[in-house]
Amino acid sequence: MRKRFNFRPFVAVMLSAGLLVGLVSCESENDTVPELPPVESMVMNFSDFESAPAGSKGTAETYNNFIYSYVTIGFWNITATLVTVLPVAAYAVALDQTPVKTGDLTWEWSYSFKYGAFNYDVILEAERINNESFSAVMMVALSSMPDSPVKWFDGVVRYDHTMASWTIYKEGSVPVLNIEWNKNFETGIADLTYTYVEAGKDETGSYIMWAMDPAVALDASYAVSLAAGQSKIEWNSTTIEGRVKAPLHFGDELWHCWESQANGLMDKDCE
Repeated sequence: MRKRFNFRPFVAVMLSAGLLVGLVSCESENDTVPELPPVESMVMNFSDFESAPAGSKGTAETYNNFIYSYVTIGFWNITATLVTVLPVAAYAVALDQTPVKTGDLTWEWSYSFKYGAFNYDVILEAERINNESFSAVMMVALSSMPDSPVKWFDGVVRYDHTMASWTIYKEGSVPVLNIEWNKNFETGIADLTYTYVEAGKDETGSYIMWAMDPAVALDASYAVSLAAGQSKIEWNSTTIEGRVKAPLHFGDELWHCWESQANGLMDKDCE
């Protein structure tokens, strides 16, 4: 008589093997060191609007279109720099540090850095949320007062670095600036948005969104919302030739253009 195969031990072995693989896989995922995204996830590029055009006095040329854009961007450049300069400096140092595992799902970067006349002690902790993302929070204390740390920022980051969101704080607990960053590494399309969130201020809720799309001629842009109105600025990041639309400022819904940097950034008719 043909002996029947007993499936019970076979099934038990297979289930045990599957459970072991699952446990090893889970442990492996939990052991993955969170890699911090680049500084560009936090810092907006204002370099193309850092100086006004040097037009010759007594000429008929005007520079109103670029100058309006320059002043609008300048407000955000100053405001954002004041808020982010220390957190960004501390974060940049973190990128060169090696973290240590502090728990099943947590990692820590601990280091000191100097800015100006002050020395700071920093702890940046990351915690795995799921397979796609992790959270991060930076606590900082003056080295002379190590027992009085305050929170400089926190955020959520995708492991593949296609997205990061940050909140910058003042006094350790007051949210001042929200930052949203997205990037497609295959196409080069990216955007970064600053939203001013400090409660009770004239510009609370105002925002600026920088975007880059290498596939179009005017590959860089800002969308700006302030209490004084909204504006859209587009330009070529190589030549700096561009255009601006600001209905409240110009009194119309039209684009207002300027020449390339090589041609002096003077006003011109839009084509």
